[in-house]
Amino acid sequence: MTPDRVRLSLADARELAQAALRGIGYGDDEARIIADHVIDAAMCGYEYSGLAKILNLPESEHFRAPRRPMALLRETEVSLAFDGGNNVGMLALFHAAQATIRKAAAHGVALVSLTDAWMSGRSAYYVEMIAGQGLVAIHTASSSPLVAPPGGTRPVLGTNPIAIAVPSSRGPIVLDMGTSAYMMTEVMLRTRLKELLPEGVALGPAGEPTRDPAAVRRGALLPFGGYKGFGLALMIQALPRQSGVDGIRIPSERAFRLRERAQHKGLEIDRLVFDALVALREASPR
Repeated sequence: MTPDRVRLSLADARELAQAALRGIGYGDDEARIIADHVIDAAMCGYEYSGLAKILNLPESEHFRAPRRPMALLRETEVSLAFDGGNNVGMLALFHAAQATIRKAAAHGVALVSLTDAWMSGRSAYYVEMIAGQGLVAIHTASSSPLVAPPGGTRPVLGTNPIAIAVPSSRGPIVLDMGTSAYMMTEVMLRTRLKELLPEGVALGPAGEPTRDPAAVRRGALLPFGGYKGFGLALMIQALPRQSGVDGIRIPSERAFRLRERAQHKGLEIDRLVFDALVALREASPR
């Protein structure tokens, strides 16, 4: 491991995450829910949605606005509509997912909506939670304009994540994707670490192709294609294996394998992220 990386046990990573969240004002229960979310993302190999996600919270304009308790706006036999109260989505959607499970268990189906929440994190977390109860789950989310249309130069579309989870005898099959060629959360991490993006995923402020993540923040992401189309097709239709193919990797197979490994080996994060989280932890009232 290089000097600019830090290895943490899961227990230490969780303690650091919760302390950093308390340091920016979250209560114990809120810190636990958010920490569980980002730790799971890190365990599954998504470092940009892992502990570094905590650093994005106080930088958001939504974080600085007043928060309200999450409230039920409307309910029918099979539906719920929630006001998220300007709470971070990792909190609001956790509670919405639990409500979805309760409603579906009672009536066989549930349609749940949530408004006025932000930064929902990894959508797979919620649909996997629901599928773990033997339910099929589909989650979609809108977002602010971040993606330029094909041939365009300005962001007019959201990344609009979609996640689908289906129960199986070997655990949930989970697809989690956005409609952009790259995740804005990873752009934010690359900006923080001063690392370049891959080729062909984003535009700068004048519509020029760029690998500079700071320029992308003033420009736009490009829309997706390729393997993500395969992922959608897989969730809709069973895949027959062709002759001569030893195996096909299904969505989330890699994430589940990495999560299992992390249970034993802990997490590795960038030292810059570690130091920033320690600073937040030290700001927490004793």
